[in-house]
Amino acid sequence: MFDEFPEPARSQLAAAFDEGRTRPEWCFVEGQARLAFWAPFAGADPVIVWQFDPGPDPAAGAALLRRSLRETGLDKMMHDISLKPGLTPLVDRAVEHEALTAAGFVMEVERLMLEWAAGTDVPQEPGRLTYRPARQMDPAEVLDLLMRISVGSLDHDTQVEVATAGAEREARWMYDDLVNRRAKPDWFVVGHLGESPVGLVAPDDHSIAYIGVVPEQRGRGYVHDLLAHGTRTLAEAGLQRIAAGTDVGNTPTANAFLRAGYSEVGRLFRYYWRAS
Repeated sequence: MFDEFPEPARSQLAAAFDEGRTRPEWCFVEGQARLAFWAPFAGADPVIVWQFDPGPDPAAGAALLRRSLRETGLDKMMHDISLKPGLTPLVDRAVEHEALTAAGFVMEVERLMLEWAAGTDVPQEPGRLTYRPARQMDPAEVLDLLMRISVGSLDHDTQVEVATAGAEREARWMYDDLVNRRAKPDWFVVGHLGESPVGLVAPDDHSIAYIGVVPEQRGRGYVHDLLAHGTRTLAEAGLQRIAAGTDVGNTPTANAFLRAGYSEVGRLFRYYWRAS
């Protein structure tokens, strides 16, 4: 089935298969339309429409989306359209947008795509926090911390998952995602003030995958401490570029990235489909 996709999608699908993140039965082709589903880590259910090419006809793309969702029996799915600043899917990816909406997808959130580049000053750590690798802590303690961070979160995905699946399930999924990222074991850390956990930051092999502060410590600037630590970790590992993203409406986190030397490089438009 992977051979039905042109390069570089074919090689990317083969690599994702080797990592347990896609399967041939998650790939669909009909005429010029093609798509593949993708899971964030081995053993997880697919969560995102990946390698979606609707071809020239939005109706054909929508039909393929509907068939693939029906045949796999999924009850929710996401799809991201990434564009340069100032562009919009309605105009600049019109066929893809029309195919998604005709298949029942709704664009629910717009995200900032951010990047730190080598040559930019590495943010200084204030020294207020000490850090412990999350993998060396009791998983139950980290799960509890993730549940606490989800309370009052401004992140749209977190809000949706807490409302529909519950905070515990959302935290378990997030924990499994973060510990399966491509990262050195000590990169995913929990920041402590004395003996009390303040928040966590999880760099992976190319990005800041997750960052969060517990509700009772918000408003005190600890997101800057955590982000400085995560950015410095990757910069000292030799990364030339560090990717990150946050919802446009999550102003505190967006401001923290900009203050740390990240710049906006694009917008990500996230579409959701849920079984009725």
